[in-house]
Amino acid sequence: MAITAQRINSTLKMQFETGMDEFGSSTYKTKSFRNVRTEATTESLYEIVTKLKDLQQHPLVKVTRDDESLIETTEE
Repeated sequence: MAITAQRINSTLKMQFETGMDEFGSSTYKTKSFRNVRTEATTESLYEIVTKLKDLQQHPLVKVTRDDESLIETTEE
């Protein structure tokens, strides 16, 4: 029995620091880009992020990619 994983959905998330709250803690806002091509490479997403971050009002803090995969077993 073999187990396979097929990526079926991908989301790119960019987190920005938007300021401080009344207690002096940083506040954040996340922008999500859904339906990213599942075959997109890390390098290609990084290129997009570097272009998008310059268009934003707040400084970029973190970038994540959330993938959803279908895990299946197959009989050999």
